[in-house]
Amino acid sequence: MRYILCAALLCSWLGAQDKASAPPLSPREDRIFYVNGIDYHFLSGTNYTVVVAAHSVANRKFLGVKVRILNNGQHSVTVRPEDVRVEDAVAGREVATISAAELANKMRRPYNWSRYAVSAAAGPAPAAGDLETADQQHSDLMRAMRQMAGQMDNAPPVLSTRSFTETDGEPDSAIAPQAMLSDEVSHLRRKEASRPDVLMQLQRQVSPDYVERTSFLANTIPPRADVDGVFYYPMGKLARNPAAAKKAAKSRMVRVTVPVGEENFQFMLAVE
Repeated sequence: MRYILCAALLCSWLGAQDKASAPPLSPREDRIFYVNGIDYHFLSGTNYTVVVAAHSVANRKFLGVKVRILNNGQHSVTVRPEDVRVEDAVAGREVATISAAELANKMRRPYNWSRYAVSAAAGPAPAAGDLETADQQHSDLMRAMRQMAGQMDNAPPVLSTRSFTETDGEPDSAIAPQAMLSDEVSHLRRKEASRPDVLMQLQRQVSPDYVERTSFLANTIPPRADVDGVFYYPMGKLARNPAAAKKAAKSRMVRVTVPVGEENFQFMLAVE
């Protein structure tokens, strides 16, 4: 009996050590809301809220994972793309990301146009003139910002040129800790629906520059602000659930882990 008791205590101690070494996950289960038929999962921790959605893009050749991080705390937090992990939940392995710049370069190659182009049935394609105008405006803006940054020698380094969500010039208000779940869902859904849905746009004919502009970049998020962007992964690297039909939608599953500050947020998403 003494040996059995000692063995039980040893197993309990080893289990406690494993739990202590693992980063803590958000204690709440993720919730879901829908925008344009795409399911958005979200989790709220002590200081941050993370919203995640996934869908096939670029003629179903790649998986786009959109991540939005809201800072509800009192201090700024820095988030880097390399900290976000996506795992194939069916095969049980991590999936390597493809950078937006690399994907954009693939799209620019003439022999890939037919592979990554989206058929007209998926939705109306933006006019070529509109894309060129938007890209030119964006290039001019980036050039002006780089020139301004070069003149500010004493300014702190900027990790990203993306803007934070703002309302009338003021940072977006955070959800109060005592808010009801329905209030939080309404707040997050309104935020996602207030602008053109990136995942919906990426299912249509878009320019390579659009792919680069909407990617998730390293950024420091001040209090009451948020950032968002898209990660890209090859769809061919994801295994199908053997229990599902061969061509069934959402036959692939991914596990997305987003570390923010000292909190980890983990989601299970079906891929369509």
